[in-house]
Amino acid sequence: MLTLLEQIDKGTLWRIPGGIHPPEHKSLSNQSEIARLPLADHYLVPVPGVGENCTLAVKAGDTVTKGQPLTLGEGFRYLPVHAPASGKVIAIEARASNHASALPVLTCVIENDHQEQWIDTVHAPLSPEQVAQMDNDAIISRVQAAGIAGLGGAAFPTHIKLKPVSDIELLIINGVECEPYITSDDKLMQEACDEIVRGIAIIHQLLGPKRIIVAIEDNKPQAIEQMSHALNRSQLPSHCARVSKIPTLYPSGGEKQLIQILTGQEVPSGAIPANLGILVQNVGTAYSITQAVYRNMPLIERVVTLTGQNIAKPGNYWVPIGTPVEHLLAAAQFKGDENSPVIIGGPMMGYMLPNVAAPITKGTNCVLLPSEQEVAPPSPEQPCIRCGECAQACPAQLLPQQLFWHAKAQEYDKAASYNLRDCIECGCCSFVCPSDIPLVEYYRVAKSALRQEAEEKKQAELAKQRFDSRTLRLEQEKQAREEKAKQAAERRKAQMTGSDKDAVAAAMARIKAKKAAQEQDQVPATTNIDDGKGAAKPQDKVAAAIARAKAKKAAQKAKSEAPASTEPTESHQQATTANTGEAAAMSQKDKVAAAIARAKAKKAAQNSAEVSEASQGATQDEVQNLGQDAQETAPLSQKEKVAAAIARAKAKKAAQAESAHEAPPQEDAEGEQTATKASTPNATETEASSPEAIKKAKIAAAVAKAKAKKAQQANSEEQVAEPVATDEQAVQAVPADDPGAIKKAKIAAAVEKAKAKKAQQEKTGEKAAAPVAPDERTVQEAPIEDPEAIKKAKIAAAVAKAKAKKAQQEKTGKEVAEPAASDEQTVQEAPFEDAEAIKKAKIAAAVAKAKAKKLAKAQAENPNNEHKD
Repeated sequence: MLTLLEQIDKGTLWRIPGGIHPPEHKSLSNQSEIARLPLADHYLVPVPGVGENCTLAVKAGDTVTKGQPLTLGEGFRYLPVHAPASGKVIAIEARASNHASALPVLTCVIENDHQEQWIDTVHAPLSPEQVAQMDNDAIISRVQAAGIAGLGGAAFPTHIKLKPVSDIELLIINGVECEPYITSDDKLMQEACDEIVRGIAIIHQLLGPKRIIVAIEDNKPQAIEQMSHALNRSQLPSHCARVSKIPTLYPSGGEKQLIQILTGQEVPSGAIPANLGILVQNVGTAYSITQAVYRNMPLIERVVTLTGQNIAKPGNYWVPIGTPVEHLLAAAQFKGDENSPVIIGGPMMGYMLPNVAAPITKGTNCVLLPSEQEVAPPSPEQPCIRCGECAQACPAQLLPQQLFWHAKAQEYDKAASYNLRDCIECGCCSFVCPSDIPLVEYYRVAKSALRQEAEEKKQAELAKQRFDSRTLRLEQEKQAREEKAKQAAERRKAQMTGSDKDAVAAAMARIKAKKAAQEQDQVPATTNIDDGKGAAKPQDKVAAAIARAKAKKAAQKAKSEAPASTEPTESHQQATTANTGEAAAMSQKDKVAAAIARAKAKKAAQNSAEVSEASQGATQDEVQNLGQDAQETAPLSQKEKVAAAIARAKAKKAAQAESAHEAPPQEDAEGEQTATKASTPNATETEASSPEAIKKAKIAAAVAKAKAKKAQQANSEEQVAEPVATDEQAVQAVPADDPGAIKKAKIAAAVEKAKAKKAQQEKTGEKAAAPVAPDERTVQEAPIEDPEAIKKAKIAAAVAKAKAKKAQQEKTGKEVAEPAASDEQTVQEAPFEDAEAIKKAKIAAAVAKAKAKKLAKAQAENPNNEHKD
């Protein structure tokens, strides 16, 4: 079996599917040589690539020379454009494009000065030897700088095709020119065959193909002869290059169809000929390569066929790029009117130009001006009859009917699935359609829609990539900043001295303390508070809870161990021991308790002062009334109301005893003893507020609590717990730095001890006369030095009487359990200077004790009575 190259050498040709034989009409333009028309006054040079891969090198008002670049760019796909004539750039604006839509495109408008001044880079032709010594990069650079694009109609950048991705074994020079009416390539091969062959030699130097074929249709015998002679005169190997004559058939000039005719190979869908090791170039492109490499001349003009029966001078002309079509029509003596068609390209693949002001571009090879006899007016579209002629005529072996249905229904995805992109838009299907359906127009619209969709997807993908890149960059910058800050912190830490570290630690401690203080604002005022900072510590709360539990347990133990008939001293010692432990554990609560005690003492002092001012110069009854008013006007808590009731009951009983002169000596002695016990520690406290005094006050309070709790043992547990808790709070509220508060606490302790002892005696059946003597001794030991204290004592006695009277009226024993510590503190607080004051104080105390004893008996007889706060 012969190889492909051997078959090519023998001149073997293959048939292609489809194809048609339309009328050629080439004789209108190929009878004369290539000529030149008068130069236009203005040239319109489109610069569509500006803003994408290039920038403008000129501006309005600049003077340009012939061949001067109008754009600048650096990308490999960049293709520059040049000034077709010397003159002045009068405008850079959007003008109508050479397209079926005539959409505006950015255009440089150059005013021709008719001086034909060339750019300095264009030089005399080089010799073939000089060109042979040039390297490939220099040749490709010249081709790119010249702005050469495919002149067969596709206008693809030539320098890209000359640098393929794979090795090229076969080079095909396309001189078929199968489109009716067009003869530009035919005349170029007849008149410039040597320049074309030099361009083929340059391509051979770049790619080194094994075979070179110049393909020409058999209807161009003169071109075949001239090219054969040129190849024989060239330095190309004789066995390498040859002219191949192919049968006339439309569209045999298509790239893929020509490859299939010459090699029998079919280019796969979506692939390019370079994938098969084949490269196809147009003869006009080869001519331009010669001009660029040998003379460094840019592509500023090309051969254009002006033909049709509506033109007086049909033929082929060298037309500068950018020449307005209307100038060509005027120069060739156009005979039609405004409604006459102007077709760019041939009748099969060309398109109607809606605006004759559009310029000639690099891909424009023909301007067809047909008459009505040559091209019939468009017929109305008829329904498809499914004849199948279009499928038989399609050279790409597609299904035009299916493509038409999907394109008409705008189902572009389905049309793409039928290989719409492989359509070469040759127009064979439209030519043979009996229903006059413009099939190619439908396919072009569908392709445009698919390109737009693909472009949108591309832009969306680029936007996503930019977003991802930005996100990654921001994350990297963030990490870099964090790492930099970390390193800076480590350096500062390494350079930090001991004092600096202490300052940092102190700052951190202040921050923590501030945060804890904010949290402390939300908790009750009784929460453990740090020293001077207001930030409660969890360990302080725990310690306080443990201390309260220990105190309660010690009190219960003391109550259970002490029998009813034993001396109270043992109970006092147990309670004192428990309270001492509690006081040690509650060291953190002293400040809170002190604050509360100071507030209570201040309030009591204000109430006492008001009563004292109102009672000056009044009798004992008037003092009693004043005391009642003071009690009514002063805002009292529930606990203070209970204490006031107890005091009023005691005062009333004392008044009854004075009127009847029946005060029991035991009660009087006992009152003296209580007063003495209350006065003695207070007198000591007024002298100094030492830690020893604070300790004694706490011990006395603990003893009072133990006695009170034991005295209430006969009652229910609920009646006992509340007074004890109240006493405990009163003791804890003693401020460490307030002598008045310490004195009041000691008096309250003495009163509670007396009450507890009497209650114990009443329960066990003992008489209360025993402790009279020590009470009297205590009263006698009280200092009598302060007149103000005597006045307060008198007022307190009057208040006590009023309280007793009110309590008798209510005739209920429910308010008795609450200790009257606050009122009795006021009564017991004052030292006395004269005998009369001492006597009254003793009588009041004795009466209060008697009343308490009577109430205790009443409670014992009525156990169902409940305590109410």
